[in-house]
Amino acid sequence: MSQTDAIKNLKRNQKVVSPSQVLSEEIKEEGKKENNVSSKVERKRVSFDLRTDLHQQLKLQSVVQEKNIYILIEEALTNYLEQK
Repeated sequence: MSQTDAIKNLKRNQKVVSPSQVLSEEIKEEGKKENNVSSKVERKRVSFDLRTDLHQQLKLQSVVQEKNIYILIEEALTNYLEQK
């Protein structure tokens, strides 16, 4: 079985979650409790152009790591900005 077929099978078996479901889920920070009130992360929808080869690699990593693409981008940007 090729790597592409394996990734497609992983994707087929993956739980389907829409972006609106993800955004509406309560996000709790570890070790931080404020009167049992959980806070939501505020997000802004953005649009930008990306090289197709990078987009393909990003999609593959999204499946392999079982994370949404926007999470991978947020992690990469956070790491980049912390290094500056």
